[in-house]
Amino acid sequence: MSPALAAFLTPSAFALKFATKGVLAMALALYAAFFFDLDRPYWALISAAFLQTRPMSGMVVEKGICQVAGTFVGTCVAVVIMGCFAQVPELALGSVTLWIGLCIYGASLTHNNLSYGCVMAAVACMIIVVLTSSAPDDFFSVALARLSELSLGALCAVVVSALVWPIRVRDHLGQLSDTAVNATFRYMALAFSMPLEADRAVNRDTAGQSQAHSQDLSQGQSQGQQRERMAMLEQMMTGLDALNNLEIDAHSARYEGPQGKGRIRGVHLLTRRSMRLYATLKALHQLRHPEFFVPSQSDDGEAIAPTGEQNQTQTQRQEAERFSQPTQDLMQRLGAAFQSMADNQGTAQARKTLKELRGECLRLSRGQRSITALEARLLFSLREVLGHALVILQAREVINHPGRHQLRQPSMSWHRDHGRAAIDALRAMAIFSATAIFWLATAWDNGAVAMLLGTLFSGIFVSRGDPAPIIPMVLKGLLLAVPSVLLFGNVMLSHAQHFVPFVIIFSIPLFIGLLGAVVPALAGIALPFVVFNILLVMPDNGMTFDVAYTLNRSLAAGIGLIVTIIGFRLIPVPGAGWDKRQLIRATASDIRELAERSTERLDSWFGGRMGDRLLRLARHEQTRSREQEARRSGENASGLPDDAQQQVLGMPLLTLGLTGMDIGRGIGFVRRELGNEVPRPVQHALRELIHALADDYQRCARGESPTRMRAAGDRLCEVIEQHHTMSRHKQALLAGWLTRVQLTLQSDALRQQRS
Repeated sequence: MSPALAAFLTPSAFALKFATKGVLAMALALYAAFFFDLDRPYWALISAAFLQTRPMSGMVVEKGICQVAGTFVGTCVAVVIMGCFAQVPELALGSVTLWIGLCIYGASLTHNNLSYGCVMAAVACMIIVVLTSSAPDDFFSVALARLSELSLGALCAVVVSALVWPIRVRDHLGQLSDTAVNATFRYMALAFSMPLEADRAVNRDTAGQSQAHSQDLSQGQSQGQQRERMAMLEQMMTGLDALNNLEIDAHSARYEGPQGKGRIRGVHLLTRRSMRLYATLKALHQLRHPEFFVPSQSDDGEAIAPTGEQNQTQTQRQEAERFSQPTQDLMQRLGAAFQSMADNQGTAQARKTLKELRGECLRLSRGQRSITALEARLLFSLREVLGHALVILQAREVINHPGRHQLRQPSMSWHRDHGRAAIDALRAMAIFSATAIFWLATAWDNGAVAMLLGTLFSGIFVSRGDPAPIIPMVLKGLLLAVPSVLLFGNVMLSHAQHFVPFVIIFSIPLFIGLLGAVVPALAGIALPFVVFNILLVMPDNGMTFDVAYTLNRSLAAGIGLIVTIIGFRLIPVPGAGWDKRQLIRATASDIRELAERSTERLDSWFGGRMGDRLLRLARHEQTRSREQEARRSGENASGLPDDAQQQVLGMPLLTLGLTGMDIGRGIGFVRRELGNEVPRPVQHALRELIHALADDYQRCARGESPTRMRAAGDRLCEVIEQHHTMSRHKQALLAGWLTRVQLTLQSDALRQQRS
């Protein structure tokens, strides 16, 4: 049975509860609107319907507050516009166009339900001005009615959400945090358990088999390694997706009691430390697998591409020189330990295991006399990884039981793309202007419906990466709603003489639509189906059951959606290339600013700004992977992607973000170790290194090898040794970090060339 049929024929218990709660909220809103004799009760219905899309109590409350606040602000702006241009409809609509652009600009820059509040401010102003442009004397009564209807619908949705099968945000956050932590631990288990390339080569050499059989074995091992990488990427994307949802949904927890703020701080801590952990793990994984590295450069600075046999020999030699056997054994133990933790090992036991492994890392780094700078840095990074894992476990405990912990954690700094926000605002203004000109030219009463839908969907889709494919699904919802309205809204409702049979008949298509809204593949059609059933029926005390009027209104809705589709096609959303350039430029700017900021809150400031960027890059990687999957013409016999597709699985965008995070954290380490009283030559050399790292980071994002950081790093090490501002051990860690960053930037540059 297809998922579409299963959603309606064999719905889950959650789907039945969700649909029942939605219908109850809308029925209560309709009854209250009839009881208070409001002009347009269907606005209370629409308000309750929009708030029930995420039925968790805290989210409904927060969204309701944002909806009422946005409506109030939009009403106030409409008062000003009508006070100035009541006699000149053209100027009034021009002012509304500018206000819509400003609201959509704000919706694009904000997150969570604040964006929805900005959209409602635009819609409320537009509705009031359009409805009263022909009768300015009724302005205040219409404005008060719209505010009352939307507020009433929000109140009914909040009451039903809190009393009928309540779903708490805290439970939702607990499930997401478990998913994020377990996926992160599985990623770590795979990263540390993956056999080293040198071990693979040794196993092939000691097998003593024929050349043909050896080639088959090598091919099988290569395919196994690709499967391991794909499994790692899958776990990383699962963890990042859970972290993204946590950050979006966490703010609603403040409306579920005094412990909500503690849960929000726990979410911020979990997100930041997970981002740092992924950045460190990415660097460690590249260290353990030198096949990711770019070959050494020639004198003219260009990379030398060795042959396969030379590369294998060089790989074995580099691996033997990099890490001792005790360090390799320790990493294998780490992989087994993290796999055990991901398999729901108790928190207390997991914390004990992490502390023991961290102590072993410290003993190993102090016990080896002939340790190289790179291996010393590796062991230091392993201690960092284990420390991050301990904090992640604590953050999960805070989310689930905030009363047991006292935690101070600032919120994340969101990345704000003003260029994209301006494009979103321009598109919304163009869509509204087109529908407004059409309305003025035709003097069509239902033309206001086209203006409403254009404004509404222009704002709702600003948070989408590419909403153009979604809007046709909304049009399908309209096409399905028309026959439903003709049957239930015009034929059957005309025989209902009392409120109870009226609500029962009217709720049938709404209940069916809400059942389909639970299935992600159907949500883009099912939710518009519910909204259009309300808009086309328009239940009120003086409603008429006129088929011609219903078709007329349906035509206006279709025109509004078609204009919206054309607007998104003509002024498209900036693609991944735009976002990549903006995010890389902002990251490089923050890296340069690390040279000027105080060391006290260096990590929290940089980590907070990088968290949202990493999540955005992760979403772009998911979009690119889906596009590549859709374009794929076939797979090889083993079911693995070909070489061109494997480059997409390498996630070059997310890799750049993790490298930026790692560079910023390394700079923070150096500045903390040097302290505040730094000799001027050391301070000058450090500033040169930071600017060189920022420049080379932007170079590798363009696919160019780093050119400045090696000389700047050598200069800093020389100056530090001359002025004795660091211990010998810290100097070794600094040298190892510089070597690791150099190799990482070379690897990232090669990935960008191939992607």
